Amino acid sequence: MSGKYSIQLASRMSGVGIHTIRAWEKRYDAVTPNRSENGRREYNDQDIEKLTFLNELCTLGHSIGKIAHLQVVELKKLLRKLGKKSDSAAKHSSIKGINGNVVNIENSLRNLILALENYKLDIISHEINKLKIVLSSKQFALEIIGPLLNKVGHLVDKKEFSISQEHALSAILKFHIGHTLFKKPLSKSIKPYKILICAPEGDYHEFGILQCALLCNHYGFQFYYLGPNLPSSSLADTVASLEINIIIIGSTVIPEGRDTFYLNNYFNSVIKVMGKDRQLLIGGGGHLSSLSLKKSQNVKALNSILELDQFISKL
Repeated sequence: MSGKYSIQLASRMSGVGIHTIRAWEKRYDAVTPNRSENGRREYNDQDIEKLTFLNELCTLGHSIGKIAHLQVVELKKLLRKLGKKSDSAAKHSSIKGINGNVVNIENSLRNLILALENYKLDIISHEINKLKIVLSSKQFALEIIGPLLNKVGHLVDKKEFSISQEHALSAILKFHIGHTLFKKPLSKSIKPYKILICAPEGDYHEFGILQCALLCNHYGFQFYYLGPNLPSSSLADTVASLEINIIIIGSTVIPEGRDTFYLNNYFNSVIKVMGKDRQLLIGGGGHLSSLSLKKSQNVKALNSILELDQFISKL
């Protein structure tokens, strides 16, 4: 995977100062970045990786003049000889995507955060697009979307990022998730299940149920994504009309202006129309523990998206 990064981003990502990068290029040909149409340097992921290794080795006592010409593979060997069990990629988790592509997840997340910090929305969209291509829907949901949103949410809480940055990222993610989910028309699955995915009326949080949809897509289920803010009456009509087998409802928060009594009524009305042959999966926040739902063997509360993954993977 090869991105396009300014010298400022390259410096932040590799830990090498801007002036040092320029000096290493001019004196030692350490890296040779491409140039944009306006003549600005554009570094790719391989450049960042090499700069990172060079920086580590110089910190350990090597002279840049003696190692700048080495290839990345040779730099890795030097690091191992110095007691580094793994290169910089080992500081981060790497996973094998589809078609054998190896993706450094933590590097990817770090690069996305840096791009968002600098409002490089075109870079974010470009990188997300590459990730959704080389990763499975399950990996995209669990390894990228969840951790990325959690990190950005934390930075917003700390007032290091603004709400506008969070909204910009959300818009880009929704576009690419939608493209992943709906690039092909709904087709029949060999699995004997039809799954409906939604959030309760008044709950506008969407990424949890979008992750659910990506998991269903990964496992080859026929699913219907109805999104957030779905009235229980509309849900009941859809369940009957489409002969749904499994209902997945993501309840992230108690809707504004509502209480647990409202959610009790919502879920119990769904349970009432389910019948004995359908199953209801409810996932969300800690508020679910305070609900008093009608007893049913067909209702299951899930504490995390990982629990949902484990459940539907066995269907």
